[in-house]
Amino acid sequence: MNIFKRSFHLSHFIFPTGGTCLEFGVFKGATYAYQAEQILKKYNNSSIIGFDSWLGLPDETQGIWAPKRHEPGNYCADKDEVLLKLSRIGASTNDHRFKLVDGFFEKTLTDDLRKTINDLIFVNVDVDIHRSTIELLQFVGPLLRPGTVIYWDDWKDPRDEGPEAWGEHLAWEEWHSKNTHIEVETIEVNPVNQRIMVVTKVGKNSISTLKPSMYDIRSWAMQLTEIKNESVEKPSIYNLIRDKIMMR
Repeated sequence: MNIFKRSFHLSHFIFPTGGTCLEFGVFKGATYAYQAEQILKKYNNSSIIGFDSWLGLPDETQGIWAPKRHEPGNYCADKDEVLLKLSRIGASTNDHRFKLVDGFFEKTLTDDLRKTINDLIFVNVDVDIHRSTIELLQFVGPLLRPGTVIYWDDWKDPRDEGPEAWGEHLAWEEWHSKNTHIEVETIEVNPVNQRIMVVTKVGKNSISTLKPSMYDIRSWAMQLTEIKNESVEKPSIYNLIRDKIMMR
C-alpha cells in the first residue's frame, strides 16, 4: 500500500463516519478512481470532488522557479479516460458522491462551492506548481478542521534542484505563515518527499478533543505501512491497532 493510499485510509480512521474528500489535479484519474472504489466498497458515506482543467498546468507564479517538466500545458489529460476508469469500477458522476469540476482553479474554486462543503476529511494536493497550490489553499483553508488529512504528492521532488524554494512546499510555507491559527503534524515522509500531514489545531479547536487521539493516529499510520494486502477489512485492522494501543 503506497503512501497516498495510506493517507486516504488514515483520514477514514480519524473520521469513521466519512466526509468530503478533495483531489486537486485529477490527471488520468488513477488516484480519483481508487478513492471512488474505496467509497463504494468501504466508506459509503464519503464523497469526493476532483478538480482539473484537462488542459495541463497553468502559468506558474511570476518570478517563481519551476522545473522544465512543469511548463504550462504539461500533464494535459482527457476527462473521458477518467470517466472510463470510473465506469469500470461501477462508479458514475451521476452518483452525488462523485463529482468532477472542470477548469482552472482561479475560475472553479468559488465561495459558493466552498459553502456546500462542511465535513472535509481529506485533501490530495497533486498540482506541482506554486500558483495552483496557493489557489487551492485559499479555498480549503476555511474548511480545515482538526483531523483533516493533507497528502502532498510533489513536495520538493528530489529530481528537481531549484536554486530556491518552489512549487507546493513554497506555497505551503507562504500560506501557513499567514495562517498560524492552523497547526499540523507531519505523520510520514517517503524517500521522494511525498508526505502526509494531519491538521492538529484550528484556532481554539484541537484534535485533543477528538477520538482517536494523535497517539492512535500515529499508531494507525504505522500499522498501515505494514499492510500489503489491500483486501484486509477495516474491522480487523481496527482490532490490530487497538490491541497495539492496549499493550502500551
